[in-house]
Amino acid sequence: MCSVRKLKAVILAVLMILSIGWVSGCGEENEADESSSFSDSSDVLTNTEMEYFLNIPDELDGTTVKFATWIDHNSNESSQVLADFTNLTGINVELTYVPQMDYSNKISGLIASGQSPDVYVSNGDFPVCMPLLQPLDTTILNPSDSFWNQDIVNLGTIGGHSYLVNVKGGAWDMGGSCVVYNRRFFEDNGITTPDLYYEEGRWTLDNFYKAAKELSQVAESSGVGIDINSYVGTYSTGMVTYDSEKKQFVNNCTNPDVVAAWQRMVEARDSKIAILKDDGYRNHFEEGKLGMIFVGTYGLRKTGWFSDMDADDICYIVPPKADASSEQPYGVASTRAYGIIKGAENVDGAAYFLRYFLNADNYDPAELYKSEELGELYKEFLEKAKTDYIFNTSVMNIVAVSDTLKPTFVIFPDLQTCTAAQVATALSSSSNKLDTCIEKANEILQKIDSGNQ
Repeated sequence: MCSVRKLKAVILAVLMILSIGWVSGCGEENEADESSSFSDSSDVLTNTEMEYFLNIPDELDGTTVKFATWIDHNSNESSQVLADFTNLTGINVELTYVPQMDYSNKISGLIASGQSPDVYVSNGDFPVCMPLLQPLDTTILNPSDSFWNQDIVNLGTIGGHSYLVNVKGGAWDMGGSCVVYNRRFFEDNGITTPDLYYEEGRWTLDNFYKAAKELSQVAESSGVGIDINSYVGTYSTGMVTYDSEKKQFVNNCTNPDVVAAWQRMVEARDSKIAILKDDGYRNHFEEGKLGMIFVGTYGLRKTGWFSDMDADDICYIVPPKADASSEQPYGVASTRAYGIIKGAENVDGAAYFLRYFLNADNYDPAELYKSEELGELYKEFLEKAKTDYIFNTSVMNIVAVSDTLKPTFVIFPDLQTCTAAQVATALSSSSNKLDTCIEKANEILQKIDSGNQ
């Protein structure tokens, strides 16, 4: 394997030299030249990244990185990337399957039994993930490097040590909210589409709910399915936020804009034109029972949600404005991040793996997104989504853990049956339950902080 890696390194180095010579010959001097990509076989590395991987220590050659994941990355958009990483570095990648619904508990068990994988996926489970991770700044990975999304680094820095990273706009950067609709429902029933409203400058919540009302007359399930957290995060501060300076979670459930967002949703539910759930009833949309859904943006990805539906029927659009004079909302950026697990045997290999695996330049865009147009829309969401993260689900689940990981109505049961006029009371009456969740979340971080003193 070493000889393959060395040969690869030589080829890449020659390509870099040739590229530099070509750029000089053209006489063009701009940033694009410095970051131009190479495309030999399946490698797509910038000059800087090439140097980074050429400096991998020889002792890592032939080692294995164990990646704990619920996704079969050997059969999706990452399959070629994993192969390229091994060809380039000599480091093998082994997928350790861990169910998503019980991910942190399973990882905790593996750590306790001395079977720690190397790489952790934090898919919105901050701060539960923190006790399972080791500081990244004690490894060869440099969290302060501009390569990494510093908002995520700051989020995962406790007691002076950093535990989480991701890449802004990277291959596994998630975030934002969108409206997805089934074109067939609109065209077959003469209903004005969200895209037409948008083109006419009338894509507002009023017309969003107008479309939902019309859809409710022809759809089996309801007019629109609403992912509670996506909606509340788009039109308010979110029920739980994080004070990055104090390193503490904050209860916003009685904040006026949170109350207003809930009132609008409940009003639509009471009018029988919307159904509310932590996942927006994605299954109803996929089954053709819903014509429209307000949800996250993962569906824009090639292997994301709705991949079994007819692609010609599905349309994606930015969320509606609160009103005609409001700014265009894009929702909230995701806290999805990656770390190295306590007890990991191949810490350095894991650090190099994260650098390669998370870099979108190493992927074929056609394998990442459902289409080139949707790829550009997805990037727009990632760029413009708010970075004042919300932690509604992750914090509530510390107390309200369930098989479905949909805790909102467990913590706030009155929201299931209250009227719009009763929303403020329903939120206020369960605020103490949310405080309990927040206290436990803050305790997790306090223990990490104390351990770093």
